[in-house]
Amino acid sequence: MPATFTQHFQVRFDECAADGTVRAPALLRYVVETAFGHSAREGFPLTWYEARGLFWLVRRVHLDLPASIPYGTVLAVTTEVLGFRRIWARRRNTLQDGAGRSLGVVTVDWIFTDREGNPSRVVPEMAAAFPVPSERLQVDRLELGPAPPGTVPTAYRVPAHQVDPRGHMNSAAYLDLLDDALTEAGGEPQRRPAVIEAEYLRAALSGEVLQQFVWPDADGWAMAIETADGQPVVLARWQPRAP
Repeated sequence: MPATFTQHFQVRFDECAADGTVRAPALLRYVVETAFGHSAREGFPLTWYEARGLFWLVRRVHLDLPASIPYGTVLAVTTEVLGFRRIWARRRNTLQDGAGRSLGVVTVDWIFTDREGNPSRVVPEMAAAFPVPSERLQVDRLELGPAPPGTVPTAYRVPAHQVDPRGHMNSAAYLDLLDDALTEAGGEPQRRPAVIEAEYLRAALSGEVLQQFVWPDADGWAMAIETADGQPVVLARWQPRAP
């Protein structure tokens, strides 16, 4: 069976920033949709998950974006499973234009969960459907230092339109928050080349009030989102990189 799966997406007007180039959250949405398509092709559509109360949730993302992508570009998003551990899997996703030019690499770690959101062992039939090399993958963590003293959080109430079919705030919506915060702080979220990372630690629900902390971090920016009582929800970092 083919080891990879490709879907095509045309960058829409409402997915672009004021400079006419696509925002990073839209690229993450393409990547997640392509993973769903790959799963369905191999016999695991959404109905399979719903019937068993099993679901994949995004645990960590790493977007390496070498160039700006303008409105109207048709992207080929190709995904492949790099490996499984007991309760998680890693996918590598490549973005290319019609000329085959590389426009990004997005690595996503997924956690397999039950209906209540607790980690669950990957079922044997799924591991068998996505044959991968046997070497063990290491879990990566996003290490952010504490926010500088005096950093004032912004309150954010999760709107219903950012909640996905699992009932949680969508993983790409947090990158929308990062984009907004950087713009307000004088950053350049559309600057490329750039690396954007996020680690998801707790689900947020519709109507929940979160605290968002944003601060300069070396030559980039860091973001931490917490619940009202201080439980970590998401850590994120935006950094420029050399061409």
